[in-house]
Amino acid sequence: MNFSNNAFHPKKLYITLFFLFSFFSAIFCSATKVNNLFHLSAIFFIITLYLDKDLRLSFFRNRDIRCGLALIAAMLIYFTLSNLWSNEPFNIESTLTHSVYLLLYLAMLITVINGQKRNLLFTTIILGLTILCLYSIFFDYSDILTNRSLPKSNPGPDNVIDLAGLAGIGVFLCLIVFREKQSKLMLIAISILFATMLLTQSRGPVLSLLIALMVTLPYNHLKLKHFAYFLLVLFTLSLIIILTELGHLLIARFQEMYVQSFLRLSIWHHTFDLVKQAPYFGYGFNYELDFTNYSGEHIHTTHSLYWGTLLKGGIVGLGTLLAVLSYCGFLAIQHLHNGRRLEAGLFIFALLFYTSQGMFMIGNPAEFWYLFWFPLGVLMTTNLNSRTY
Repeated sequence: MNFSNNAFHPKKLYITLFFLFSFFSAIFCSATKVNNLFHLSAIFFIITLYLDKDLRLSFFRNRDIRCGLALIAAMLIYFTLSNLWSNEPFNIESTLTHSVYLLLYLAMLITVINGQKRNLLFTTIILGLTILCLYSIFFDYSDILTNRSLPKSNPGPDNVIDLAGLAGIGVFLCLIVFREKQSKLMLIAISILFATMLLTQSRGPVLSLLIALMVTLPYNHLKLKHFAYFLLVLFTLSLIIILTELGHLLIARFQEMYVQSFLRLSIWHHTFDLVKQAPYFGYGFNYELDFTNYSGEHIHTTHSLYWGTLLKGGIVGLGTLLAVLSYCGFLAIQHLHNGRRLEAGLFIFALLFYTSQGMFMIGNPAEFWYLFWFPLGVLMTTNLNSRTY
C-alpha cells in the first residue's frame, strides 16, 4: 500500500505514534497514557486519509480488506445496538466509541503491515512482549509460580492466562520475523516467551500454541536436521519438567484438566440455560454471569468468547462473530496456499485460545486487542514479500 507524494507529516506522525502505541501497549495493558498514543495516532491517521486519496481508495480496491472490515463493522454495529435491550441502554455511546477505535486500529495496522515497515512493527511488538515477560519472570516469579496470579504492580494483563496468551502471540511473531530475516535474536526471544508460558502453568495457551504450530507445520519442507532440532528441544523440555519444581507444577496442572473440564462445563451449562430464555438477541452488551458454581466459586465470565458472545448477542450476535471468523478462516486458507503458514497459525492460535478463555472483545485498548483483533488484521493484509515456507 503506497502513499501518494502529496502526503506529508501527518503520515509520519501517525506511523511513529502507532509504533509507540504498539510497543508500550504490549507492556502496559490498558494504561491511560499508552492509550493516548493510540488516540493521537488515530487523529493523524484520519488527517492522512483526508489528504491522501490513494490511501483512501486502497481500502476499497482491496477485496480482502473491504470485505473483512465490512463484516467486522457489521458485528460492531450490532453489539453497539444491543445496549438498547441491556440493563444500561445509555452505554451505547461508549460501545460505539470503542467500535470506532477498533476499526481505526485495524485500518492503521493493515496499512502499516502492507507497507515496508511490516517486520519492524512485528519486531517492535516482540520487544514489548519480551520486556513484559522478563519483568514478570524477574519480579513476579514467586507469585506466578505459587499462586498463579499477577500482582497489581505488574504492568501486563490482570491474569496469568492472558499473559501466556500474549507470549504465544509473541512466539508466532518471532517465527515470522525469523523466517524472513533469519535473525538469531528471535530464537532468544522465543525461549523467553515460551518460558513465560510454562511459568504460568496455563494449559489452554500452551495447547493452543502447540496445536496451531502442528496444523500449520510445512511438512513437505522438513529435513533431517529439523527432526534433530525437535528431539533436542523435546529432550530439554523433558529435563526441565522432570528436574524442576516448575515441571512438577506443570504436570499437576495438566492432571487437573479432568476436574477443571467439569467446572467449565457447569459454567457453560448455566450459560446455556440463560441463553434459552433470550435465544435470538441475547441480554445485551453489558450482561455478565452472576452465580455461584458448585465448587463455591463466584462466576462472572463464561470462560469462552463464543459462549460470551451468544449470551450477550444471542444467535444473531454469534452469527455476526462466526461470519467474521469464517471469512478470516477463508483468508487463513489463502495464506496457507501462498506459503504464509505462520500468519494462518497466528489466527488458529487465537481461535483456540478463546474457546476456554474470555468473555468479550469490544472495549478500550487492552490485551484482547493483541489476542483477538491483531491476528485478524494480519490476515487481511496482502504483503507478498514473505518467504514461502
